[in-house]
Amino acid sequence: MKQLTAVLAFSLLALPGLASAQTMFRFPASQLADQCGNGGCVVSAYKDYGGRDYACGGVRYSGHTGTDYALVGGFSKMDYGVWAMNAARGYIEANVDGYYDRCNYWDQANPYAACGLYTANYIIMRHPDNTQSKYWHLKAYTQQFARGTSLSCAYWIARVGSSGASTGPHLHFEYWVPGYGTDDPYAGPCGTPYTRWTSQGAYRGLPGITCQ
Repeated sequence: MKQLTAVLAFSLLALPGLASAQTMFRFPASQLADQCGNGGCVVSAYKDYGGRDYACGGVRYSGHTGTDYALVGGFSKMDYGVWAMNAARGYIEANVDGYYDRCNYWDQANPYAACGLYTANYIIMRHPDNTQSKYWHLKAYTQQFARGTSLSCAYWIARVGSSGASTGPHLHFEYWVPGYGTDDPYAGPCGTPYTRWTSQGAYRGLPGITCQ
């Protein structure tokens, strides 16, 4: 387990120039036995490709832009504490904290009802190739690092929660590419041809934990 300390390993201004290859990701949460290991987290929704997911299945919902990893055990598991981890090296470009984190209702037809769209706690990281990874619905007041902090891969950055437009405790992980927008790290016949995971794993399974 890595210590929860900042690692100022490289200059923020130098990040774009360091890119020599596409960033590859590890699973964005802890897979220790009491965390997401042993079936503690499951995929509840993949990115939506107009009615199907990357593998041509139906594990998605309309307009979904990332992958949701739900906590098995719901709020009890959230209260115990499951850590989101940065999936690749980079720096914290943006973050929001302090919103209510026990939201349990979302109506797509009325997205401003309940907790609403703009009340999530989140972290956005910028990577050496200028892509971003986004970590959404975090538990309030559990973020470990300040904006601008540079981190190598696989630090405990915050606990998984249920803030914002959320029906229960889960981590929404999203991959963003400059000049393109939201992309999908999963490769499959109905999605992108190139995986961005170091080890993608099986459909409905969790990606591996090896860093690039």
